[in-house]
Amino acid sequence: MTTTEVNQLLAPARPLNSTGADLLLDLRDLLLQSGHPGECVQCFFALLNNLESPQSLSALKDWLETHLEIALRIDGQTQETLPIRLGTSQSLHDYCHRVIDLVRHDRAYLADRVALTFQYRTHLAA
Repeated sequence: MTTTEVNQLLAPARPLNSTGADLLLDLRDLLLQSGHPGECVQCFFALLNNLESPQSLSALKDWLETHLEIALRIDGQTQETLPIRLGTSQSLHDYCHRVIDLVRHDRAYLADRVALTFQYRTHLAA
């Protein structure tokens, strides 16, 4: 992602305080460096709750939903991927619980433990 693209995504954001400004800078760095996708989502939600207008991140939300996905892994092997649909979630905690509930109710894995991780979509990473 280019500096211009990142700046365009983040330009509408107006943090409420210095914590929000720090989050904005952290998110900018993560996007520029193709940082860990989970950290990008975590920073997105933290910033979302520290803005004059949360809707100002709608372009960034669209970008995250296009470029990231959730991998369902058992014993380190990816079983399937799910698209990220942030919807109206207001926190990472709420979003993760929504995804966990979806997996519990709509999947039938026999494993005792299924790991969910954020990752870049492979067809877009190349």
